[in-house]
Amino acid sequence: MTPIYGQDDTVAKLVASLIPHVADHGFGENFTAIGVDHEDELVGGFVFSHWSPDAGTIEISYAGTNRRWLTRPVLYAAFSYVFDGIACQMAIARTPASLQHAVRIVRAYGFKQVTIPRLFGPDQDGIVSTLTAEDWRKNGFHKENAHG
Repeated sequence: MTPIYGQDDTVAKLVASLIPHVADHGFGENFTAIGVDHEDELVGGFVFSHWSPDAGTIEISYAGTNRRWLTRPVLYAAFSYVFDGIACQMAIARTPASLQHAVRIVRAYGFKQVTIPRLFGPDQDGIVSTLTAEDWRKNGFHKENAHG
């Protein structure tokens, strides 16, 4: 699994197609993406949107075609972009509560989580997950992060 850059539109289309509440409308015009290649096939990606330089926050959406796409080096590339590349102080992810695997992944990675009733509609609770730069640097998940 190898991170790929410079294919924002292609990656965003794949990620949007895999996320039910995004599939119909996409990510708008202002986003950046990092894809994940496996044997010359795009198998997943991260889309970074709603960047707020004043607040130092960005929303991150992610999806893949199988569970193996989300490797440690891929996670490091994505969050290194967020916290080192553009100097965010917090990454934010919104996930339907029904997507239990995705909710568990971000929790295991160190995100703090809050359940918001009806975030995705009258019958769909959501989880808002946040990860600060400090928590990312001290989460111990990456030996690459020894600098924090």
